[in-house]
Amino acid sequence: MRKIRTGFIGVGGIAQAHLRALQEQDSIEVVAVADIVRENAEKTAARWDIPSVYTDYHELLARDDIESVNVCTFNQAHAQPSIDALRAGKNVLVEKPMAATLADATAMAAAAHASDKILMVAMPMRYSPNILCAKAIVDAGRLGDIYYAETVMARRKGNPGRSFIRQESAGIGATADIGVYALFAAMFLMGWPKPISVSGIANNTLSKLAEPLLYTPWARWEPEDVEVEDFGVAWVRFENGAVLVFKTSWLMHMDSLGETFFLGTQAGLKLDPLTMFHQEDGLLKNTVIEGIPDHSSGNRFLDENLAFADAVRENKPSPIPADDMLLTNVVIQGLFDSAAAGGREIAVTVPTF
Repeated sequence: MRKIRTGFIGVGGIAQAHLRALQEQDSIEVVAVADIVRENAEKTAARWDIPSVYTDYHELLARDDIESVNVCTFNQAHAQPSIDALRAGKNVLVEKPMAATLADATAMAAAAHASDKILMVAMPMRYSPNILCAKAIVDAGRLGDIYYAETVMARRKGNPGRSFIRQESAGIGATADIGVYALFAAMFLMGWPKPISVSGIANNTLSKLAEPLLYTPWARWEPEDVEVEDFGVAWVRFENGAVLVFKTSWLMHMDSLGETFFLGTQAGLKLDPLTMFHQEDGLLKNTVIEGIPDHSSGNRFLDENLAFADAVRENKPSPIPADDMLLTNVVIQGLFDSAAAGGREIAVTVPTF
């Protein structure tokens, strides 16, 4: 098996998670890291025995022996390194969210089309056995046509603070940090339907209060520093007639925003625990799916890196296509645009290439 030689752009916390996972395999070799803070790059290189360090990622991209890069910068810095890497002939695995804005995500997808290289957006839950089993159920037609769904990812007390709450670095808050997981799960299982309109709300009311009880041991912040949303909800209509309710929160005075579920013409499906709601022999039945096969290693970061490397090695399509993930940016942009318009429903447009 040909070993894939790769480099990392950005060496923060998420990069460390990827690098830790890559120690478990021998089919991917990390040969260089780049970070604007040289000390951080050098510490990372020493920790994971990586031979080359750069502060300018363009020097990393100029190397002919590197055929792929992992972009692990903060949200607002996803676009340019990814675009530059694609133009340099590198394949790209970029951390979620694809970008902080629809414009940046669109530019990234356009660069991927122009370069004919792989642009994959990291989404570890794509390799969750639970999600894989749910996808098999949906693809087998067990639900019939999905006409309504709700998807949720929320914390009662979990504003991460730091660069996550700044416009300059994060651009957007809870919707990108954790909400994008829920949005991916729903749209992936629904077959990536095309959104046509969104009605949304977004606020950071609780983060602006900054009550001591809202802080966590790992995150404190000043109210004036919070520049992004900690709560977002959207009502999304799709071209096929289906509707999705998307809910996410970093902070809330509630134990739950509900569950992720799908209503189909033949059955319903709930993700946790994975359960089908259907009718059989004239009886209503709830079937908890047991014995879900473990299709993966158990390390989602490793799974996505191995899938990416395999696609690069075998010249396969992106395991998580940029054109699909672009739809999550369409929805998130629609949420913010609708919120700015007082919550009224607005039409959204999916970019084409």
